[in-house]
Amino acid sequence: MRITRLFLGVAITLVFTFNLTAQQPSTGFHSVACFKLKADSAADFQKFETELLHKVAQARIDDGELTALYVLRAAVPQGESAECDYLVISFFPKLPHLFGKDQLQAAINKAGLAITPEDYVNRRNAVSKVISTAILQTQDSVWAPKKGDYFQVSYMKVAPGNVDDWIAYEKKVWKPLAEALVKDGKQDGWSVNLQAMPFGTDTPYQGVTVDVYPSMEAAFSDDPQFVDRFKRVHPDMEFGTTIEHFEHLRTQSMVRMFSLEDIVTAQ
Repeated sequence: MRITRLFLGVAITLVFTFNLTAQQPSTGFHSVACFKLKADSAADFQKFETELLHKVAQARIDDGELTALYVLRAAVPQGESAECDYLVISFFPKLPHLFGKDQLQAAINKAGLAITPEDYVNRRNAVSKVISTAILQTQDSVWAPKKGDYFQVSYMKVAPGNVDDWIAYEKKVWKPLAEALVKDGKQDGWSVNLQAMPFGTDTPYQGVTVDVYPSMEAAFSDDPQFVDRFKRVHPDMEFGTTIEHFEHLRTQSMVRMFSLEDIVTAQ
C-alpha cells in the first residue's frame, strides 16, 4: 500500500521551527526568495552561489544577523513551467528585517570580497530574476536535514477560522509521526509554518508543511509500515478519521519538490 504524505489526500478522499539541531530555533521567522534562472544560466547561477551568495551568507551568520541559509533547487517541476528554479531560505534569530545596501556592504567586507554591493546585485541579476519573497514563521518542527536531501513542500490553503486548529492538529498528530519517521530513517525532518507576509484570504496559501527525505526514491517509495507506525504512535486514534479531519482543516493546494543544494550555518 503506497502511503506517504504526498498521497494521503488522494488515499483518504476516497497529505524554510527546528528542534533536533542547533541550526535554527524551535520557532522563528524565515524568508523564502524564489529565483527564476535566465536562459542557459544554470552553471553561472551555481558559480554565483558558490563564489558570492554562500560567502556573504556566512558573513551574515557569523555576525549573528542570520542563523542559517539554505539553497534549494527545483526537482519537480522543472523547466519553464516551474515558478521557482531555486529557493533561498534565510533564517532569522529574532524578527525578520530588510537587508539593504549598507548591510550588504558590511557582509561583503566581512567576507573579504573585492566587490561592491552593486557588483553583487548585477552578478545575481545577470543570471536570475527574483520572482517573489515571502516571510514565514515556523510553528513546530522535527529538523535534521543534510545537503542532498529532498524537501517536499506542501502549500496549504487554510480558512481564517481554521488556522489555530490546523496548527494544533499538525502538532498533535504529525509531529509525533515525524519523530518516528526520522528515528526509523524514513525522513530527515518535518516542519509546519504559517505565512506572515504577504497574508490575507486572497493569497494562494496560508501555511506550508515541509517533509524532508534522504532521497527522491524515499519520497515516492511505498511505506508498508506507515499505518502500523501510526497506530504505534497514536494507539488512541483511528487512522482514516484522523486524516479526514486534516482534509476539513486545510486544502493541499500545491506540492513541489526541491533538493537541498547548500547549507550555510555558524562555523
